[in-house]
Amino acid sequence: MRDKQSGLFAFFLAYDILIMVVAFLGSIYLKYNSLQPGNYTIFLPLVIVLWTLTRLFTSRNLKFREGLITHFREQVVDMVIMVGIVSSVVLIFELRLYSRTVLFGTITLFFVFRNIGLLIVYRYLFYMRHKGRHVRRVLIIGAGRIGKRIYKVLSKDPTLGYLVVGFLDDAQVDDELSDHVLGRVDDIGRVIEMDRIEEVVLAIPLTAAEKIRKVIDVSEFYGLRVSMVPDYYRLVQRTFEARNLAGMPLVSFREVALDKSMNKVLKRVFDMLFAFGVLVVLSPFLFLIAVIIKLTSPGPVFYTPTRIGLQGKEFTCLKFRSMIVDSSPNHHLKSTEKDDPRITRVGAYLRKHSLDELPQFINVLTGEMSVVGPRPHRKALNVDMQNEVSGYMLRHYVKPGITGWAQVNGWRGPTETKEQREQRTLHDLWYVENWSFFLDIRIIFMTGIGRSKENAF
Repeated sequence: MRDKQSGLFAFFLAYDILIMVVAFLGSIYLKYNSLQPGNYTIFLPLVIVLWTLTRLFTSRNLKFREGLITHFREQVVDMVIMVGIVSSVVLIFELRLYSRTVLFGTITLFFVFRNIGLLIVYRYLFYMRHKGRHVRRVLIIGAGRIGKRIYKVLSKDPTLGYLVVGFLDDAQVDDELSDHVLGRVDDIGRVIEMDRIEEVVLAIPLTAAEKIRKVIDVSEFYGLRVSMVPDYYRLVQRTFEARNLAGMPLVSFREVALDKSMNKVLKRVFDMLFAFGVLVVLSPFLFLIAVIIKLTSPGPVFYTPTRIGLQGKEFTCLKFRSMIVDSSPNHHLKSTEKDDPRITRVGAYLRKHSLDELPQFINVLTGEMSVVGPRPHRKALNVDMQNEVSGYMLRHYVKPGITGWAQVNGWRGPTETKEQREQRTLHDLWYVENWSFFLDIRIIFMTGIGRSKENAF
């Protein structure tokens, strides 16, 4: 099961740095009865850097849908790693002139304060989840032995933040769960829509291959992640990550590289730096384009259509206007056609060289888009492609981009034919499942030199 609180990593890293400063000053005061750091000034930034590296390279996402005991265990592991790193630095650089009370007192106080903060967070979540807030609506497929155990675990501990909406099962179930069965497995699409399901958990034997495949396909059609508590380890053909939930093995399908906090932070930092640099360097050119648009065609400088972004959420996309202003009620539903009469002369030049997309670097700065990712689509086109192309909604696992793997491989522009829609989706999904920082750099380079080829792979 996947928690979508994507900002937790950055928030708690900032919180860690703050309490590291407090712990450092506290240890100085305990040793010298003073808050003057003296010769220890260099120690604080050193420990902050070491801790940041520890958090990044352990690559453990911050999730508050696990038990408090699990987090305390992770804290102990982190503390052992941190003590080992600091001890190594002390030995290598011969920092004997520094007090061990200050060195290890800082680390000890840091973890004490950090766990106090963790307790406060859990108390808050416990209170809010009892009131029905910050919970995820879960549908369990299978009301047998495994499904029953999942139900008991999730219902017993409200701090996990899950609400079991019900079960789907084709077999007769125990009287204890009969009131919670919402239908047969074939009813999954109807139940997802009617009961606003957010996650699906498979709790049926892996021998029921056809049912499992149907559940995964239908869930992914609606853009939902699927998890499984297997009765034995023979997995369907999907990328996955195995985790632990209250002692049970839990397998999540379609795990992608950008689910990891370190990768998210790396991509976001690069996006912001790159977008800011482009906007600063090209600002005179952008101003000139805006003036030309205003002088040659009546209407606004920018075209601001609604597009579908991360996790299927709508956002306002910025473009330089390349068409005449259309006042018809359904103008936003019309796809651009070859030799479209609505395109202005200036607009034709902008579109030919993709200059109309440059304002989207502002969308990158605001966090609605990325420099590289699947191109954002209109809602109507999104619905059409969802119904026509298998796995299409999985492209919303990542932010949409100004350029993407499909575009540099020749699948940009129209999506009129079945081949165009399938190939664009195929390339977008390949990017989602094979993302790396260097792949983004490669795509940007290919975009910059205007390289296009027919074969993606």
